[in-house]
Amino acid sequence: MAKKGFKSVGVYIAKAFLEDAKRKAEENGVSHLVTFAEGDVRKLRQVLGRVQKPFDVVISAWTSIGYYSEHADINIFSQARGLSRKGTILFITETVHTEYLSIKFSPTSHSEIDNMVMLEERKCDQIKARANTSWTFYRKRGKNLEFIDRADIENHVYSPSELSSLLTKAGWNNLAFYGNLSTSAPMTPLTHLNLVAEAL
Repeated sequence: MAKKGFKSVGVYIAKAFLEDAKRKAEENGVSHLVTFAEGDVRKLRQVLGRVQKPFDVVISAWTSIGYYSEHADINIFSQARGLSRKGTILFITETVHTEYLSIKFSPTSHSEIDNMVMLEERKCDQIKARANTSWTFYRKRGKNLEFIDRADIENHVYSPSELSSLLTKAGWNNLAFYGNLSTSAPMTPLTHLNLVAEAL
């Protein structure tokens, strides 16, 4: 967003990821356009207390919802609405949904970034729409992997209708679902969920 000239605010709970984001902002010459705030998104108003607002656009990227209760998720998006002007656009991007999970569930995967390797192990409870994921992080040392840490997480996976209902309760008007935002391709059970909503 900052590379396109927008003043942007990034919120995350983990300091290490924020430090990495700050480095990338400096590398891309956009530090003057970006503010980073460390804190729990459930306390969004408090975390962004000193940040200039209201916002014109709010983005929730990847599957970054569903880790708390539905009540907590409604509260998060209600706070986001309170920090936004009427007509603000909300994007929930590249989020897994129940239909996708039932068809394209994969129990394992891995990814590599520089000298880091992350292994993902997943379990899914279709009845409760819960996904359990273990992330194990390693550092590459030649041909060997050195264990760094492991994180176990669980989250509720929303269906499009559940997410739409949740946002309505939080003061947002759902406009559209897409499978791909850049092409405006429609959402299907085989695509991630991309939702666009507007602040009432």
